[in-house]
Amino acid sequence: MPDLFVQVILPLPLHDVYTYRVPGHWQGQIIPGQRVVVQFGSRKMYAALVVSLSDSAPSGMETKEILEVLDDEPVVLSQNFELWKWMAGYYCCTLGDVFRAALPPGLKLESKSNLTLELGWDEQDYSEAELSIVNQVKNDVASLDVLQKKLGKDFSYKSLKLLLERNILKVEEKVNSKFRPKSEYIVKLHPSIDTEETLNSRLDSLERAKKQQALLLRFCQLTHVFQPDQKSYINKKHLLNENEFTASVLKELVSKKILVVSQMQISRIPVHQARQANLNLLNPWQKQALEEVKAAFEEKKVTLIHGITASGKTEIYIHLIKEALEEGLQALYLLPEIALTTQIIERLKNVFGSKVGIYHSRLNDNERVEIWNKVLQFRTEPEEGYQVILGARSALFMPWSKLGLIVVDEEHENSFKQFDPAPRYHARDMAVVMAQLYNAKVLLGSATPSYESFYNAILGKYALVKLERRHSEMELPEIIVADIKKAYKKKQMHSVLSPELYSLMEDALQNKEQVVLFQNRRGYSPFVQCLTCGQVPKCRNCDVSMTYHKYRKGLNCHYCGYNIPMPEECPECGSPEIKTRGFGTEKVEEELRVLFPDARVDRMDLDTTRSKNAIEKIIHNVETRKTDILIGTQMVTKGLDFEHVRVAGILNADNLINFPDFRAHERTYQLISQVSGRAGRKHNRGKVVLQTSQPEHPLISLISRQDYSTAFNMQMQERKMFNYPPYHRLIKVVVKHKKAETVGIVAEKLADLLRLNKNFIMLGPEFPLVGRIQLWYQKEIWLKINRSQILGDVKLFVNDCIHKIQKESPGTMIYLDVDPY
Repeated sequence: MPDLFVQVILPLPLHDVYTYRVPGHWQGQIIPGQRVVVQFGSRKMYAALVVSLSDSAPSGMETKEILEVLDDEPVVLSQNFELWKWMAGYYCCTLGDVFRAALPPGLKLESKSNLTLELGWDEQDYSEAELSIVNQVKNDVASLDVLQKKLGKDFSYKSLKLLLERNILKVEEKVNSKFRPKSEYIVKLHPSIDTEETLNSRLDSLERAKKQQALLLRFCQLTHVFQPDQKSYINKKHLLNENEFTASVLKELVSKKILVVSQMQISRIPVHQARQANLNLLNPWQKQALEEVKAAFEEKKVTLIHGITASGKTEIYIHLIKEALEEGLQALYLLPEIALTTQIIERLKNVFGSKVGIYHSRLNDNERVEIWNKVLQFRTEPEEGYQVILGARSALFMPWSKLGLIVVDEEHENSFKQFDPAPRYHARDMAVVMAQLYNAKVLLGSATPSYESFYNAILGKYALVKLERRHSEMELPEIIVADIKKAYKKKQMHSVLSPELYSLMEDALQNKEQVVLFQNRRGYSPFVQCLTCGQVPKCRNCDVSMTYHKYRKGLNCHYCGYNIPMPEECPECGSPEIKTRGFGTEKVEEELRVLFPDARVDRMDLDTTRSKNAIEKIIHNVETRKTDILIGTQMVTKGLDFEHVRVAGILNADNLINFPDFRAHERTYQLISQVSGRAGRKHNRGKVVLQTSQPEHPLISLISRQDYSTAFNMQMQERKMFNYPPYHRLIKVVVKHKKAETVGIVAEKLADLLRLNKNFIMLGPEFPLVGRIQLWYQKEIWLKINRSQILGDVKLFVNDCIHKIQKESPGTMIYLDVDPY
């Protein structure tokens, strides 16, 4: 039998594929897309992905054998590999980086180091640290990470190394599957009872065993046994009905061959029971937009729908998804925020039933594997697999076999951008790439499109469809600009509320209407300060002040998670005069409870939505009018549809406008417009109060007039003048080191090399706003590349420069972020 070799990708930051030999008994069983267990290095084992097969070994190298085949069928399809390769090349990362980002954690396996005590060891002279390790291993603490946790500060790598060198301990590598199918015990009739007469006879035989007879009767009532279209089994716990029947009663019926208990594999994904609903009728403007989109798809793969808030874009998406499904194709519906999936998933499931799945990071590892497998299943069993997936950016990586439509809702949101770790991709841009790979159509939708997308539409690269009327003929909300600088001077402020906002909130609450407030800072206050010496507590790991969280009674770093109790006195001068500065959502919530004691106030930010179902609960409370005032961060801006919200308030627009970023004005316009869109969606015209100390700012005027086109044109002039996107491409080069002086030296050396190339404009190196995060100092170099230049050549040159510098400066981390926005 000729030799067979496989080329595999490992879940490690490595550029290359690696070749392994296939043992004879597995030849003919391995195909690309399957996972195999391989040894990499001297000990470690990983679940690698087979990319290709060949009959020739790499020259001059000894190849290891694969150790195990994990899958009968591929878990990744050929188009997935094509997408991964494109991402690795464009975003300057490794195939291993993409592998780690793409596959659900439950499908990524690596061996764990387990310690065992060698036979024949005796009570030698151990140091205290060595003895503590030996005693833990004696007590069945096998894995290295558990040993470290158990011993804490008493754990010593030096002592462990000595024990291994003296052959008292040895290390073994073991691969454990992360995914375990869920099962439950079920009860059904014994196969010998195949008619009603037989069943009645067995019931009569239990006359003297009343409990057993009652349990069998309960089984018959719950299963409707021998009736058509009924399940022939029942869950064991449900049958026993908690304490009504004991397990011993069931055991007797099993021993008499009347019932059978067995295990059955079940899904972790809840089955949708809602009735199938028809598509909602479209109004004339929606119908026209739908026809324009379909006509545009005949000529272009990508269409941008620019529809004002509450214009009914979602219903257009659903109509297009239905048409894709009728053609036997799959559809992906991308959303920027998990909070949005809560409202839309019910609508999609009501229309498409069990064909719809949901995929995002709040699901546990096993749930994500099940959904992945259901998408795979569509290839071979279309009736059983998922045809529509609603999800956040990671849903792009699903194993699509017949992808026909991708909807990117709220396409302007920067939540679609993955910042860390690699690959640092943008889901909107990847959707456009996938349209080419899968021959699919892409619909980008937003009330405030990103300037890049709108520019591409104007150039004719994308088709453009406009939807300029609200669904129920409601007017766009009235935007009221409140000058808080003047209000503070005149002492008219009600805590953080301007007199205009306070008055409108009072009226809305009296009329049983709801209010949404936006403040883009979580926590109680952004920092605390000593009034005597001016000292501000900073994180020990990052160059940033710590945020005060009142409910935790402590200060917290939002970059690394480091936290300390709220100091009672200043650590610098000993003064007890420590005061909070500024306000976050937690403080606003507290103030609102004082100002409106009868109102039911809720908060939506990262702190209140950490648990799995917290977002659903908050949204449900608003929808059922159990919440009167909702205060939140950007979560409340992203397309949520609340029927009874009359007033929306932006508590501090200045932080957004003055943020030092070339996109600050674009994002300010988008955020404020999206918050405004939450008000007055169904009944009365909404009111929006925009609180600012710069009421004369040109952007404020454009926002109050809701003049997107003028705002776009003004920004385009500036960006063209200063060489920013969409006229130039951007690449950010980040240099990191744990020593500030080293990062400066290395960044300057790299900049000197980059300056040799005159095909781009270079800015930096400079420290970013936060110059140290998690003990790593960092400097940034920004490259502006003209669209006429070949981007691949520039990236190749930059990577060559980085490799030269890294050889000279071990311990330095350098990476590229392509399109860092």
